[in-house]
Amino acid sequence: MALRAQRDAGRRSIRQVEHERQRLGRELHTGIGQLLAAIRIQLELIEVKGLHPTAEIADELACIGMLADDALEQVRTVSKGLYLPAWQTMPLDDALLQLWERSGMAQRFTGGVRLGPLPGEPDAETKSLLYRAAQEGLSNVVRHASAHRVDLALNADDDRLTLTVADDGIGFDPAGALARAASACGIGLRAIREQAAGLGGRFRVESGISGTRLELSVPLTC
Repeated sequence: MALRAQRDAGRRSIRQVEHERQRLGRELHTGIGQLLAAIRIQLELIEVKGLHPTAEIADELACIGMLADDALEQVRTVSKGLYLPAWQTMPLDDALLQLWERSGMAQRFTGGVRLGPLPGEPDAETKSLLYRAAQEGLSNVVRHASAHRVDLALNADDDRLTLTVADDGIGFDPAGALARAASACGIGLRAIREQAAGLGGRFRVESGISGTRLELSVPLTC
């Protein structure tokens, strides 16, 4: 009973994280995004009214317009990544393959994807955790590993799903990354570890001069 209560709490935690991501996506789009769009409209109104600012002020207004455009594009990109991600409607193996392709891994590294047959589609919380772990692992490889080879694998064995992300990069200190609250990498890895524990899973990261291996194993709950 205690284990079941722990897993239920873990699923609620992951569900809350996904709901918060969607809420932030909506707020970025309807809040900050609309304010930036309004700034661009106001700048266009100044031009339409036929005002004649000095050359210096005209340059500054043009600069404001470009900054507003860049900020709006960034907000839209972040909002799109947070709000209603398409992968949630896809089977897990298809979602992971799409993540690999859109991350440009095949173009940057040797290695590949190995997705074993699954006995069934995992529940939404398990699927979300596995996808986020893969996303975090691949992102860290691109940003930090200086690797040549990267492999992503998902296997089912004895009613458990095991995801691995392995590279041949320069390695890092996993314990330090997990302990540093101010580190974006540490926050991501620590959240995965905590959520895995909440679902009755195991998460470990091994790293050294020969590369890094991230492994997440969770019970298969369909």
